[in-house]
Amino acid sequence: MFETVGLAGGALHSRRRRQLLPFTPTPDSRLSLSLFPYHPTIKSDRSIAIYDLRMSSPARKLIMRVPLNLCLMRGTLNPFRNLKAIQFETQFDESIVGTDNWSTSTSVCNWVGITCGVIHQRVSSLNLSDMSLIGSLSPYLGNLSFLTLLNISFNDFNGQISEDLSRLHRLKQVNFGYNNFTRDLNSYSWFGNLPELQYLLLRSNSFTGAIGSSLCNISNLEGLDLGQNYLQGNSPDEIGKLSNLKILNLENNQIMGSIPSAVFFNMSSLQTIALTYNNLYDSLCVDVCDHLPNLQVFYVSANRFYGEIPSSLYKYKELQYLSLSFNDFNSSIPREIGNLTMLKELYIRHNDFKGGIPSEMGNLINLEVLNAQGGSLTGPIPSLIFNMSSLRVIDFTNNSLSGSLPLDIQYDLPFPE
Repeated sequence: MFETVGLAGGALHSRRRRQLLPFTPTPDSRLSLSLFPYHPTIKSDRSIAIYDLRMSSPARKLIMRVPLNLCLMRGTLNPFRNLKAIQFETQFDESIVGTDNWSTSTSVCNWVGITCGVIHQRVSSLNLSDMSLIGSLSPYLGNLSFLTLLNISFNDFNGQISEDLSRLHRLKQVNFGYNNFTRDLNSYSWFGNLPELQYLLLRSNSFTGAIGSSLCNISNLEGLDLGQNYLQGNSPDEIGKLSNLKILNLENNQIMGSIPSAVFFNMSSLQTIALTYNNLYDSLCVDVCDHLPNLQVFYVSANRFYGEIPSSLYKYKELQYLSLSFNDFNSSIPREIGNLTMLKELYIRHNDFKGGIPSEMGNLINLEVLNAQGGSLTGPIPSLIFNMSSLRVIDFTNNSLSGSLPLDIQYDLPFPE
């Protein structure tokens, strides 16, 4: 997880045309490097990406520009037949793709980024992530009927995605993240007709509109990432039909209203909920924690949640990353938070808490990051906090806390950053 996305010249580039944000490196602003399918690694206060984040180095030099013609024949990429050409204008870095690799003198199945089936020798995987491809996505990709993985993330594709891709009924993993695809998300209702789809990753594009119910028909879906787009409106109640979903990421949009109750009551497989940077306005009901036994990541920072933090939070026995920052919680921090013994990172900064830090927080024996900056906290810092030897980052600035720090704090907290 990372608090912001990408660095360049002292500012933050989120690979979105709409924003250039000031950036100050903090311990909770690290890139999450995880291969897709997703396995959670480092998390933080604001943002989560659930697929391979291979960022281009600023020093990388694009050394050549060549047209690439990939021709299709019976669902196979065939450079020797001029039937249907997929044409990209492609920029290659020689360190990524050897200029003699993508040529008619080399079998397509040996081309970088392409995998073929062992028996039928038809293309089963296109992994063209971060290859500086530009232009529109050809509809003839829909002829690759044996394709199970399509990853074109971190390129510069634009325009709309052709409905011809709806013919790819074997697709299990789709990653179109970090491009500039456009149009109302509801115009891509055909995603709901891909029966084998398990991962749909559309992060950081220019999709608009509301989340339609058609996406909720993908019964095998395990990972849905629509983060960093321009989505509006309410989340549909039908999202509860995705009973196999493990990762739900809708962060950094303009989604309004409340979290559909079905998310908390019908989706017991969920491991990650990431809803940061939206316009959600709601309280967290008392029984919000009763039906998500596998939840590991719960991020709702930078919304307008209010009221109490439910004391039933302790029921998230597997919870490792919790971020409630930049909301309007105005109760005390529940003592039951000390029962989240798997917790590694806790962000509760910039709320309007009443009272102080519960001593039970000292029971969080695996906690590595504790950020309660600007939380309106009062009273002494419990001494047990300084017995958590796993802590690397602790931030209580801009509160009204009192007392003194232990003289031997460097021994109690051996790995501070």
